[in-house]
Amino acid sequence: MGNRKSSFIAATFVAVSALVISVGGTASAAEEGAAAPSVIEGAEPGQVEITAVADGDGLSAQAVIVCRGNTDNPHKSHTDSRRANVHVNITCTANVPRIAVRGAIYRDGRLAGTSARNSVTTGRRSAANHANTACINNHQYGSWVGGEITFPPGYRPATGRISAVGRSARITNC
Repeated sequence: MGNRKSSFIAATFVAVSALVISVGGTASAAEEGAAAPSVIEGAEPGQVEITAVADGDGLSAQAVIVCRGNTDNPHKSHTDSRRANVHVNITCTANVPRIAVRGAIYRDGRLAGTSARNSVTTGRRSAANHANTACINNHQYGSWVGGEITFPPGYRPATGRISAVGRSARITNC
């Protein structure tokens, strides 16, 4: 049984290390805030996640927190019909000390609007934000979610970043 646990721990370490390399994460990055790319043409939509693993005592199963970035479909705003809107969020499987999330909306692949600032929550498992721009009929709108997560003490990585192109939709009813 010890060998299986050692293999699991080693595999988890490799997976987390790969995520840290591909997603990034430093304390200074969390302070800088994520910047939306200016163009998203050709990018693959999808959901991005980062996993953090608690330092274990070697005897019990390790605790794992997974955080995912997501966007909804860009749509005509329900509160201002002259605006196109997208909602973004980062949700974790457990409470974390800090989540900062930003969002962006694109028209025909080019940046058209961003959230005013990071939406920051502390001691919770999720944070949400939105971005909007003028709604122009019959154009393709895209979305982006970005943010930083600070994991509880004892988790590796200590911080992580999410930056992902989200869903897109043609809006025809502006």
